[in-house]
Amino acid sequence: MLFNQVKRTVDRYHLLEKGDRLIVGVSAGVDSMVLLHLLNTYREAFDLSLIVAHVNHGLRPEESEKEAELVQKESERLGLPFEYGRFNVKEFQKLGGLSPQDAARRIRFHFFHDLLKKHYAQKIALGHNADDQVETVLLRLIRGSGLQGLKGILPIREGKVIRPLLEVWRGEIESFAIEKKISFLLDSSNLKHDYLRNRIRLALIPLMEREYQPNFREIILRTSSILREENDYVERGAEEAYQKIVREERDTLSFKFSEYQSLHQAIQWRVLKKIFERIYDWGMDMEEGGWSDVHKIYQKLHQSSPSFLLELPRGVWVEKRYDIVLLEKGGIKPFPPFEVELIFPGRTFIEEIKKEVVIEEANLNQFKDCKESPHLSLMDYESLQFPLKIRNFRPGDRFHPLGVKGTQKLKEFFIDHKVPRFERLKIPLLISGEMIAWIVGYRIDERVKVTEKTKKILKVTVV
Repeated sequence: MLFNQVKRTVDRYHLLEKGDRLIVGVSAGVDSMVLLHLLNTYREAFDLSLIVAHVNHGLRPEESEKEAELVQKESERLGLPFEYGRFNVKEFQKLGGLSPQDAARRIRFHFFHDLLKKHYAQKIALGHNADDQVETVLLRLIRGSGLQGLKGILPIREGKVIRPLLEVWRGEIESFAIEKKISFLLDSSNLKHDYLRNRIRLALIPLMEREYQPNFREIILRTSSILREENDYVERGAEEAYQKIVREERDTLSFKFSEYQSLHQAIQWRVLKKIFERIYDWGMDMEEGGWSDVHKIYQKLHQSSPSFLLELPRGVWVEKRYDIVLLEKGGIKPFPPFEVELIFPGRTFIEEIKKEVVIEEANLNQFKDCKESPHLSLMDYESLQFPLKIRNFRPGDRFHPLGVKGTQKLKEFFIDHKVPRFERLKIPLLISGEMIAWIVGYRIDERVKVTEKTKKILKVTVV
């Protein structure tokens, strides 16, 4: 009996706890309507609170209205709260460059996630069944996937998304609905051959069962279960690696690239996935197709770039600063060019870098007693051309580093000192005429150094 089958799944994976408050995703299809019926039956035993959630994607206007009406009536009959979300999937699809199915799926999950917070619920219950599992595994196999994808749909995801019907075949669910006289509607789009998943369900699986293996669905289901266990083992290794190399601080996650490189490639991928799950506060989206950003960074890290800066959706930036990789939420913005004339003698505040430049004359004794500091420079007064200015890096800048013969492109100097490209515009340059007299924090120009012939010294401090 279906009731007992589902109860075994619930118990095996600990899908329900006493007092759980559930958001139940109900589409009006047979799976979700049966799921609602079963969970309502479990209400007393588990002391459950159920909130029915229905999403109108705006893709099938006439059918959608009937589906919403059926779900609302059933909710009222059972005395359950009903939440209705109406969205324009086509518009969201165009904005995100997604397939209609992926756009609809993301909208659903965001709606359900919002309802979790609104109703202080613990879990989202969905009606995926064993046939959905088989179709998902085949779909991912055709598109290309590893263990992470071929493990299929999880019975419980992040402790939030539960699928009590996942080990029950669609035919059994339909028979149960007819036997118990549970109302449901057929989604006409499921019969169209426009979508790959539909072609897998309507053509590929019947062909495989007819021509090659009559137990094809059972074999795929069993295989996904085996791969799920193997994936769990690798996941534990990835979690250990994450805890070892990743540092978390507010909205920033970071790790040493050298430590990341020492990991097996399969673990590297999963560590990145875990980072993205935390930085985006993901849980549900990743399983349903949020892999593009992880893949993008994985490839970027393997291109041997010493440094890079990359912007991702939702205000997330990824920086590689030689051996340090950082993911930051909403913290990095393009740095504008600036140039400020300095007061001499006196103090000048540079708004762009939030620093103050102090210029004053110094005597030779101060030069002898002065302690080295990257924020202070003593230069030959007479070798400088006033007024002095502070500006940032410009393409083509050249510099004669102290102690080096001849000039060097400033770009090459930054590369030699492992200054990432995106940090270079933030470094102030002290300008004397057309000459870069000091790369603040790094080195002065050979032509402005204090020598035995120096009669007057200029002291510049960046506070």
